[in-house]
Amino acid sequence: MTTRIIAGLILLASATSAHADFIGVFAGIGGWRADFSGDVVSNVNVENELGIADDLSNYAYFAFEHPVPLLPNIRVERTNVSDTGTGTLTGSFEFAGEDFTVGEMVEADIDLTSTDLTLYYELLDTGMDLDVGLTARVFQGDVIIDNASRSVTGGLPMLYARAKFGLPFSGFYLGADINTLSYRDSELTDLSFTVGWEIENFILPEFGIEGGYRRMTLELDPDEFDVGVDVDLDGVFVNLTAHF
Repeated sequence: MTTRIIAGLILLASATSAHADFIGVFAGIGGWRADFSGDVVSNVNVENELGIADDLSNYAYFAFEHPVPLLPNIRVERTNVSDTGTGTLTGSFEFAGEDFTVGEMVEADIDLTSTDLTLYYELLDTGMDLDVGLTARVFQGDVIIDNASRSVTGGLPMLYARAKFGLPFSGFYLGADINTLSYRDSELTDLSFTVGWEIENFILPEFGIEGGYRRMTLELDPDEFDVGVDVDLDGVFVNLTAHF
């Protein structure tokens, strides 16, 4: 099913020959207040047992668009998501060769840092922008409980879509982004809604600021990623943007 959807997106983009009218470079950097909830390892609750609650994550992205037909545009994004906590266990389990028991106090560190490489086509560019493509997300983190640790490393392919609607003569815009996947026993949905403002001059570089709400639902297969992760992260974000 996923393969058919991917093939359909590629055919749609090829048929429309959608691309940027000019060469453009886009960049942004910002912070995301991500609240953790859910479980890791063997149903170990990250909030109640590990004391992991929220984290001010940072991220940055860079995108390059061009007028060459059929050749996709490219976007690279890195999101640093990690938090530490201290809690008391309500159940017993084994993790990375270590035994943990009920009532034991532990220190924990969860790192879900990832890097995205997205190839996309611009289907609309008329004030209402619409991009579709594919994202490869690579995780480079770990789960640590006391002295026991397992790495969270591996990649996932995802479907990508982005919509942006500009409010005429104001510089303000509304937007939404989604990366999503359901593959074997891993699922991921990363969704954000944005309100932003940028300088409009069409000659000089354009700078702006945007904010909104982002939610990531992540379930990683322990057979693929060496450790089970079933968590939600959500919260507000603010970032600065530039368009050259």
